[in-house]
Amino acid sequence: MSGCLPSFSEGQFPTVDWLFLDLNSYFASVEQQDQESLRGRPVGVVAVETDSTCCLAASYEAKAYGVKTGTSVKDAKVLCPHINIVAARPKLYVEYQQKIIKAMEEHLPIYKAFSVDEMGCHLMGRERFLPNATTLGYRIKQSLRNLGVALRCSIGLGPNCYLAKTAADLCKPDGLTILLKKDLPHALHCMKLRDVVGISHAMERRLNNHNITTVEQLCKLTSEQMRNIWGSVQGETMWYWLHGEDWKEKPDSPRKSVGKQHVLAPKYRTREQAYLVGLKLLTNAATKLRRLNMWARGIGVTVAFSHLFREIKNESKSSGWNAHRNISACRDTMTLQDHFRGLWKDCPANTPVHVGVWLYDLIPDELHTLGFFDDPKRDTVSNTVDEINKRFRQQHLVYFGGLHGLGDAAPTRIPFFSVPDLEDF
Repeated sequence: MSGCLPSFSEGQFPTVDWLFLDLNSYFASVEQQDQESLRGRPVGVVAVETDSTCCLAASYEAKAYGVKTGTSVKDAKVLCPHINIVAARPKLYVEYQQKIIKAMEEHLPIYKAFSVDEMGCHLMGRERFLPNATTLGYRIKQSLRNLGVALRCSIGLGPNCYLAKTAADLCKPDGLTILLKKDLPHALHCMKLRDVVGISHAMERRLNNHNITTVEQLCKLTSEQMRNIWGSVQGETMWYWLHGEDWKEKPDSPRKSVGKQHVLAPKYRTREQAYLVGLKLLTNAATKLRRLNMWARGIGVTVAFSHLFREIKNESKSSGWNAHRNISACRDTMTLQDHFRGLWKDCPANTPVHVGVWLYDLIPDELHTLGFFDDPKRDTVSNTVDEINKRFRQQHLVYFGGLHGLGDAAPTRIPFFSVPDLEDF
């Protein structure tokens, strides 16, 4: 995998155990790679081309003007009048990610893709020696450039995956940064609390309430103190990570739910249109459920309304309307739609701006037994629809009649902390 690497004796060079790759301004970089006319120009990627939305990503040319993720399009055009606003193409980003993974694995196996633009590699044997790890990092960078001149990445090397990710964040774009265990924790003291991976605004406030305002003060805490401040074992785990210990993450627990949610475009902000979008989200969730070969024993729906949505974004306790029910183990679209209709009858007649659907209490196929009143024909119909759409590589080539005319509604997006399958598109 790693090609010809020289041999070194133990103690001759320091070692690192992890390589972390962070793709810089990924969505915007892919757009610049795919559209040559955008290269070297400021780009903002948005979910919907309207001034009322915000940027999902910004190219480094746009960041130079102060545009960043979360900047409203209206503000972005003030900060950078010549910015190019382009609609996101999630399927393209996943396709590029698969090409990037293939290019990376010519040098190192991927331990885990943490998101569509972040990947970690666990180094072993001779790969761990710092000269070799650095060489592998530059080889990966070159392979990425060979794949696309607009694609750039930052690479971090460290004693654990957490610190390798931290190192990758320290030098963007196109950097390669090393954090050695012998330099910890004082090598982190130059950082701000909010720069530490895992410290949110809320956690920063909590730390400030304990008179912790710098990373140096944070690193002087004991593991027990960090556990008490976090209120969970996560604080203790972070203490070990910050001090260079390679505490492995717990294995992923079995999936408990499948959910889909969507902020409604203005033309869908009526109770009737929101209902149809909800049906489409449910159809996508049911398709995902069958692909996972699992069954759901619960269904829920949530709606945020225009007079509550601003409060929700400002961390108010208001949450709009939601309802759920337990059901007999099910995964066919028609039966799930029947349950959805039953829940929707109680939805208030306000102006909806956000709809979410989730299927929960999942069990794998091997634990499922056919119920006395189950209709296997419905499963056959749903499976047949899946096979046709898969064969022709179109998510909704064949669909149930209630979804007619919703082709542009609720397209598949890329979540922050997971990677959708190409079949999701």
